[in-house]
Amino acid sequence: MFVPLNNCDTTKWSDFTLICPCISVGNVGQLATDLLISTLKMQQVGYLYDSSMLPMCGNDPFSTSGLVEGKLCTSAEVYKCDEKKLLVVQLRALLVKGKHSQFRKKLLDWIQQSTFRQVILLTSSFAYERLDSQITGSPLRYLVTPLLKKMPNAPNTCNLQWTPLERREYVWSPEPDNASIPEEARGIYLPGGGIARKFFEECCKEDIPLAVLLIFCSEGDNIPHAVQLANYLNDWLKFTEKRTEPSGCTFKIPSSWTLLFGSAVNPELY
Repeated sequence: MFVPLNNCDTTKWSDFTLICPCISVGNVGQLATDLLISTLKMQQVGYLYDSSMLPMCGNDPFSTSGLVEGKLCTSAEVYKCDEKKLLVVQLRALLVKGKHSQFRKKLLDWIQQSTFRQVILLTSSFAYERLDSQITGSPLRYLVTPLLKKMPNAPNTCNLQWTPLERREYVWSPEPDNASIPEEARGIYLPGGGIARKFFEECCKEDIPLAVLLIFCSEGDNIPHAVQLANYLNDWLKFTEKRTEPSGCTFKIPSSWTLLFGSAVNPELY
């Protein structure tokens, strides 16, 4: 699944944290990943290739010199920051209908082979599906697998005052088809969250140190939500300096965001 570039050494990632977004409501996880890659000036070390992902290509989203370099981006690229020990996957295309389980399996196999220190999944969920208790306060939530919960520097041991995602009894029942679901994954409700719920369940079964960070949101201008989610991640990993301003951290906005809603209307049309 992972194709390295420039003879990248894939045997030295046991100290790295893998961060991957979910294709979810508002594309918040992907936007937050853009901020992370741009802020840390991460270098591409490879890409993911599999029939479960739709093919695409486009201009370099992090270019600062226009089209001079002629660099292209693809469906799923992998970036690295040696200083912070981070490996980041950026997904830019939808998964093929009916092949979500294939993508999850391939991703899980790669994670197990690479023996990452921990894995973080960034996602979002429909705000209109919130419980009454979730409407007030922070729109951010998290989940951790049992193995990560026991590790040093886990979110639940860092005095972060984070709120874990509330469970819902009606989304799980002790029927034969559901009996194999690990206890930690029961009652999780993530509408619009992409592969996050199923992947969390599989990581619980396979004893993978995974954290899912999510935000409740709706479709629209999701840049503020992406900044919130990136700040949330930074509170834990501290990958960039935190400021006292309301924006929280110093993020470098990628050049591709200037066309997030398309180009301006040609005035000659009027």
